[in-house]
Amino acid sequence: MKNYWIIGDIHGEIRLLDRLLEQILTYDPAEIVFLGDYIDRGPHSKEVVDRIMGLKVPTVCLMGNHEWMMLNAMEDSGFGYNPMELWYLNGGEATLHSFGFSGFFSFQSQMEDRYMDFFRNLRLSCTIQLQNKVKILATHAGISPTIPVADHSGLKNYRELQQYMVEKHLGQDDSFLWVRDAFFSSSPDLWNGCVVVHGHTPVLKLKRFIHTNGQEHFHFVENDLCMRRGGRQGRIVSVDIDSGSTISGRLTGLGFFEKDSPASRITMKGITATYEEIFPRNLGPLSSNH
Repeated sequence: MKNYWIIGDIHGEIRLLDRLLEQILTYDPAEIVFLGDYIDRGPHSKEVVDRIMGLKVPTVCLMGNHEWMMLNAMEDSGFGYNPMELWYLNGGEATLHSFGFSGFFSFQSQMEDRYMDFFRNLRLSCTIQLQNKVKILATHAGISPTIPVADHSGLKNYRELQQYMVEKHLGQDDSFLWVRDAFFSSSPDLWNGCVVVHGHTPVLKLKRFIHTNGQEHFHFVENDLCMRRGGRQGRIVSVDIDSGSTISGRLTGLGFFEKDSPASRITMKGITATYEEIFPRNLGPLSSNH
């Protein structure tokens, strides 16, 4: 059974990543998509990047807002703020230490090229075409109403995104790397029938937002993932899989499974890894309408 997996924000938690990958690899995945935020806060950013770079299965690595902050700091490129200070305030010091540096400027001047190539070439989105014309659109934070999906899908890397945002006079919160409230409040019509899978917003934080704003059709699976439907019994339009790794000690992967028959429904599985346990979940069909 062909299957594809998407893994949420890791933040230097190599033990959680190793435990999760051990489970996912037993399914012989056709592809694994990482949603970004490999670095910062947790203690093992370098080990996480090494692990991903060494995988023998097809992978797609997306950029997260933490890689964005690191590159802005490295290149002294800011949007109305001190980029090095912003990165430090969001956990950058843990990344320096993980890569073996005691200070920022030695990190900036001596970082190995292979790591910089990894970060600079991270993709900004990934579309997985499944059976029955179902498309999974993976982005780090979701969909920004400010940037058309077609425009964002056409951007290849960090430098193109930077140029686009400067030309359009956009702030960081307008990007698919940072958006939160505007995405959760927006109409699914914006993403043209795709199922958006994202991280960036810890599910517990999303719970607070939904409670405060009284929104409906967000269905939580504990604090590990959240499925949004387009109406009470409507199709799934987005899934948040950020379990809050460094805060909660939990990391989640979401799998999509195609059966041999094209007429069969696509089913979903979730796996959440903790330091002590594994929580596998059969999440059922993607939607009765797909």
